[in-house]
Amino acid sequence: MFTLTIFLSALLLFMVQPMAGKMLLPSLGGTPGVWNTCMMFFQAVLLLGYLWAHGVSRLRALPQLLVHALLLVAALVALPLSMDRMALSSPLLNSHPNLWLLAALGLGAGLPFLALSTTSPLIQAWFARLNHRRSSDPYFLYAASNGGSLLALLGYPLLVEPVFGVSAQASLWSGSFGVLVMLLLVCGVVTLKSSPGYRAASPAPEVAPADVGALDVEPERGRLSAWGPGEAEDASGAPVDVRQKGLWTLYAFVPSSLMLGVTTYISTDVAAFPLLWVIPLAMYTGSFIVVFSAWRLNLSGIGRVMSLIGTALLVAWIMGATHPAWLLLPLHLVFFGMAAVMVHGRLAAARPAAAHLTSFYLYMSIGGLLGGVFNSLVAPMVFDRVWEYPLMIIVACALRPQSFADKADPERRWKQAAPVVATALMVVSMVTLERLDVAMSQATAVVFFGIPAVVAYSQVERPRRLGLGLMGVLVASSFFGGTLGQVVFKERSFFGTVQMVETPHLYQMMHGGTVHGQAIKDEEGCSPLAYYHPQGPTGAIFELYQRSALSPRIAVLGLGLGAHACYARPTDQMTFYELDPTVVEVARRFGPVSRSQASALRYVVGDARIQLEQDEVAPYGMMIVDAFSSDAIPIHLLTVEAFEMYLTKVQEGGVVAVHISNRYFDLEPVLRGLAEAHGLELRLWDDLELSDAELASGRQSSTWAVMTRDAAKIEALEAIEARWRTSTGPALVWTDDHANVLSAWRR
Repeated sequence: MFTLTIFLSALLLFMVQPMAGKMLLPSLGGTPGVWNTCMMFFQAVLLLGYLWAHGVSRLRALPQLLVHALLLVAALVALPLSMDRMALSSPLLNSHPNLWLLAALGLGAGLPFLALSTTSPLIQAWFARLNHRRSSDPYFLYAASNGGSLLALLGYPLLVEPVFGVSAQASLWSGSFGVLVMLLLVCGVVTLKSSPGYRAASPAPEVAPADVGALDVEPERGRLSAWGPGEAEDASGAPVDVRQKGLWTLYAFVPSSLMLGVTTYISTDVAAFPLLWVIPLAMYTGSFIVVFSAWRLNLSGIGRVMSLIGTALLVAWIMGATHPAWLLLPLHLVFFGMAAVMVHGRLAAARPAAAHLTSFYLYMSIGGLLGGVFNSLVAPMVFDRVWEYPLMIIVACALRPQSFADKADPERRWKQAAPVVATALMVVSMVTLERLDVAMSQATAVVFFGIPAVVAYSQVERPRRLGLGLMGVLVASSFFGGTLGQVVFKERSFFGTVQMVETPHLYQMMHGGTVHGQAIKDEEGCSPLAYYHPQGPTGAIFELYQRSALSPRIAVLGLGLGAHACYARPTDQMTFYELDPTVVEVARRFGPVSRSQASALRYVVGDARIQLEQDEVAPYGMMIVDAFSSDAIPIHLLTVEAFEMYLTKVQEGGVVAVHISNRYFDLEPVLRGLAEAHGLELRLWDDLELSDAELASGRQSSTWAVMTRDAAKIEALEAIEARWRTSTGPALVWTDDHANVLSAWRR
């Protein structure tokens, strides 16, 4: 009964997070900043839940059950889950999207999530009071809890989302929550009858027998063992000192921060796959299952291999390496998985006796929340790049179990000073090269950073020394400008990092690992390049528009560098709807928009769909949907409801053009579904096979679609360029309530 209750609670707990993200998608899109802020919110509520459990467990059995029942009733009243309680018209949405998001989550899912977050520590505390052979070591229930969490994370994208819409998901979740409330009350009554009048502050039960599965670290070999009590476990339940609480917090902080860091990095710089956040979170959860089970783990050996991979990834991060993704992506995930097991293994080995169980979970949740706060709030304000990720790589390497042979080394102090000296030399070298304006080739940079990293790894048996050496490499890299070109602008916002790279002839706008636009330096005219080249699909689309008697008003969803403005005539008025204010700043400063012939250029900051719906303007002659965050899909901009709204903003017979270039998803079936739902003609141009001469002219591969109700315009488009084709095959229908992303995955 207790295992089933804690399993179901964790299942529902981790089902809330992807459901909330799905509900929030039309408001803020799917950028890593949204996910990190959601994670921080849930970690904060988890801390409140553990604090509630810690306080309630101080009460006698009957008052404890009654007080907790009140919280469960309040959570039931707050159902169903909904993200619509925070108005989209709130000024916070554009000025401080992170605060708006926190408020929306609090109003929509705060109370139910709080009630669920109390379950794991409270159920374990109840179980510890039963007359059961395993009650003296209830931590095995935490493995069951994380088993439910893991099932939720894997089951949602694979089983739940493809079958059920958001409203059906919320209804099923509410019904399951009601079942959980009944199970919790049954567990409470069982506890009440089994141990009437108990106090949580009563003496701890006897120490578990050897076969219970308590975990320990054998100091000589750093091995996680199932044959003895934990490092801090005391049969008497004696108070735990401040140092031990600090270690609990640290061991929880590092994997939490590392999980968010690796998610942000790989989803923007390596492979912008929208569901990648599931994998690190599943590995994070799975690591708890491993370390709180009775498995024997050699943490020292895991840490040694982990440090080797981490050293290589640190150099790759410094170099800005994003390819080949098939190699780098698994390496990042393998490193994170090993780091989570190693650090959480030390956390599990440091767990106290059952008398301090709720205190242990409280400090563990504090560490997890601090990791979320650091990555979601502090890092974007302090760093202009995802520096928090390599920092946590280094800290994880430094937390590898210490080699005790080093303690007897007579030259230990001198060896500890070596990384500091190396750090100083590298920093001086980099500053000198920068002052002399000496460019560094990629091969030279690999040698410059790779050799010191290898030297640092040679100290792997001395983790602190290894950490100091790697930190020196990272510090020196802060003076390294990269090998792609001179970075003339870099700014990090809630929506990601945008940077401008200057080459001898071009400015390139980079978002993660994707080029979002190019502009010719010192150009007097206005030349659209990259995906918007005049010889490509965009040129044909604007030629059709200019030949048609359509309104001279054009809407563009997604700004980039504003290359579309180059096509505007003196009579045209163009409005750009852009989510990130940083992109607007970059386009005005480096893009060709300042040289456009348009009679008026307007910039509307905020989510394109929300702003367009609220914008009271005359109908547009053409609308261009070109809103991407790296290669992530703007799902909420490709639903039936979204296109229904677009068509109300476009004049009768107007044109809707959609840029669907994507490395991971085939969006053509989605457009077929939209065309069928709204009675639109659809044509596509796959501009993929380009010659060397075309590439040299600044043209890049792209896929575009044109949709309209006017068949005559389709005939005119095909007359302009014969490569426009009709679309055949099955259609996918995405709605705000149900959009199965995996159905469009390029297999």
